[in-house]
Amino acid sequence: MRRSRSSEGNRPSRFLGVAGATMVVVSLVAGCGGGGFASTDSSDPKSGAKGTVRMLVNITPNLTKSYWRGLVAPFEKANPGIKVQIDAPTSSDGGVDTTLPQLLAAGNPPDVVEGSHSVKVLPQLRDLSDLQWAASAPMADAQRRDGRLYDVSFGQQAQSLIFYNKTAFTKAGITEPPTSMQELTADMAKLKKAGYLPMQTAGEWVTQAQVMMLFDPTLTAGDADWFRKAAAGKQTLSKDLGPSLALYKSWLDKGYVDKNALGVKYPEGESEFLSGKSALYPMGCWFVAAEAQAKKNFEIGVFAAPQLNSSGPARLAVTPGANYRIFKASKHQNAAAKLVEFLTTDHEAVESQLKQDSSFRTGYPYQLSPLADEVQKLFDASKDNQAIVGSGEYQMPAGFEDAANKEIQSLYTGADPASALKNVDAWLKAQPK
Repeated sequence: MRRSRSSEGNRPSRFLGVAGATMVVVSLVAGCGGGGFASTDSSDPKSGAKGTVRMLVNITPNLTKSYWRGLVAPFEKANPGIKVQIDAPTSSDGGVDTTLPQLLAAGNPPDVVEGSHSVKVLPQLRDLSDLQWAASAPMADAQRRDGRLYDVSFGQQAQSLIFYNKTAFTKAGITEPPTSMQELTADMAKLKKAGYLPMQTAGEWVTQAQVMMLFDPTLTAGDADWFRKAAAGKQTLSKDLGPSLALYKSWLDKGYVDKNALGVKYPEGESEFLSGKSALYPMGCWFVAAEAQAKKNFEIGVFAAPQLNSSGPARLAVTPGANYRIFKASKHQNAAAKLVEFLTTDHEAVESQLKQDSSFRTGYPYQLSPLADEVQKLFDASKDNQAIVGSGEYQMPAGFEDAANKEIQSLYTGADPASALKNVDAWLKAQPK
């Protein structure tokens, strides 16, 4: 799984595998000192026609080194002069963005990096704005910073989704997914009466992420650029999220959300929902891969999170499915660009990555599960009604997720929503613009 959101760090989404398993860190190639990589290229560095392109990637239970090798094998076959060296993170937390500083300090950056969201490395990245295939990649315009394009994505994540237990809905007498937060609240009362925990949550990063997934459509109802303006300090959560967070607090008070859930880890919360004990699970599209692998005796459906006070079509919050970046220091610029072009435009390569990491792209349907088909339909239907989060100038300042998570989790121990949001606004105001 990959989970991108709004801070610079964009928690290394792929670290939390589709089944919530622990990340697997694969050792680097023998002979690399100080966390760096040893080049094996001996070809002409100027032509780019031949050479070894070193690509640093996230390694997770579903994105293994073997998977990456298989993904680039057709590229190497079609380009016999170019080899691709797949390297895994070496930092203690196994993160791409925490490994990069080590490599840069050693003067040994990779040629290409996948899954990085750090703004700190932007000065060292190649501007890809002049490449037509990069400029036409998914969300390319949203990825730009000061008009320049450094990131190329192969697809998109849909984030403001609510998965639901169809059996629970039937037992509660609910015939259609809710189309407003008022209807959702009324449905949760019916689900509780039917014997279900209405909404599944968990501690760790999940609490804040779910709140934002639930209320992104409300925040962006009148302005699709809300997150870009908020990142620039032109919007306040106190005003724009106040009524929504008050509603969330009322769900806690009524027992629609478990007050003791902060001790529940992300994989445990997911397992609770998949066991059939809870009825609703706000989560990003990466959940479809976990659902496809789970053994259960009920069906799961999905609907887009509705707006607070309107039953009209709500914006679907989306973010890039992953980013490929090329470093200026690469001695194989042409080969590196050719590899990234293949990974983001070749139909089979794109389809493979979409399926492997549960991302979506209009015109690239893939066979996974009926639930994946439902998400694809929601994604396609939202094509002209999306809100961008966690990308380029739409990315909130580094640390926002943790700051907001602390305040939202304080609601579980009695804090009031207005004070919590006021504290988040104060934190945002203190960040450099």
